Amino acid sequence: MSDQPVTRIASFKFHPHVTPSQKGDRARAFLALYAQHKDLIIGMPKGGKPLLTPLQLKGVQRDAEWDTLFTVTFKSEEARRAFDEEPGHDRLKEETDPLLMKVFVYDYVEEENLGW
Repeated sequence: MSDQPVTRIASFKFHPHVTPSQKGDRARAFLALYAQHKDLIIGMPKGGKPLLTPLQLKGVQRDAEWDTLFTVTFKSEEARRAFDEEPGHDRLKEETDPLLMKVFVYDYVEEENLGW
């Protein structure tokens, strides 16, 4: 098992009927959960709303419909697993999932040459 830090990228797209107030409530709920488990993370999540950066891509589809994105770094794979198995995490997902159209969660450990 690796004792390397594990970084999580999480991005959410809410259903059209979800209000800004509800979105803010979900963000506060996620931050509160991470605050309860500061022993598992290196720092509080950082993130925000996406910027519409023009890329002028050719033949490549860009997914730019996310409502919010955050990153957080766990102290280790063991810490990430402990957080994900925490009952509060499951409760938060159960409360939030019905509001979401899609979610992107990507966990990784740093590697030279981006892993390749």
